[in-house]
Amino acid sequence: MIIKGVEYTKEKLASMVDYAILNPDTQEQQIREACAIARQYKFKGVHPNPYWVPLVAQELEGTGIETGLVVSFPFGANPTSFKVNEAKELVKMLNKRPGCIDMVTNIGRLKDKDYDLYTRDIAEVVKVGHDAGIEVKAILEVAMLTDDEVKAACECAVEAGVDFVKCSTGRGGNPSIKHVKIMRETVPPEVGVKFSGYGGYNPAQLTIMAIAAGANRLGTRRAPMIIDELEAYYKDLVIE
Repeated sequence: MIIKGVEYTKEKLASMVDYAILNPDTQEQQIREACAIARQYKFKGVHPNPYWVPLVAQELEGTGIETGLVVSFPFGANPTSFKVNEAKELVKMLNKRPGCIDMVTNIGRLKDKDYDLYTRDIAEVVKVGHDAGIEVKAILEVAMLTDDEVKAACECAVEAGVDFVKCSTGRGGNPSIKHVKIMRETVPPEVGVKFSGYGGYNPAQLTIMAIAAGANRLGTRRAPMIIDELEAYYKDLVIE
């Protein structure tokens, strides 16, 4: 599959995927199975709820696959001090193994136009991540925002020093491809865009559209199905 001059092999696509295992009723065997699948496909990361971080980090040890640390998930409505402490505790659980932080931003304060607080909230978690040598993504929950608010959120996140802006937790509505385009156009090239919160539309086709719009990281619980379908049916696709 070639999109805008870039070839996306099965291996390249898999390396862009954060495999999300975030349902509240997830059990230990499901976590172990998810890690086995991630090792098989060589995904970028596995993202569990905080309780499962030690097990995931252990299961992925030696593979280079990241354990995702979700902070203030899924609402982002905790005080900054709570977010910082949670991030620090999760980093400790990694025990120096590969990881990343995906933090939920304070959506209400963004909509109140309190951009200083919104930015500081992100920046303090970014510092925790960068001090530990790991990337930090800011989850914007774009389906709750106007286009202007998406732009403002991206600008604040960039000022705060994030490595990626991310569409959604998957709990606050589904992002559109328009949102991905706005995010990509707003952040500089060195800041990535993570598409997540797929919803019910054909996930393989949505992945293609998201990449074409500028996403370079994908977050989904349907990762194996998407990778297999892209390989089976879209391998020879070319989008100029």
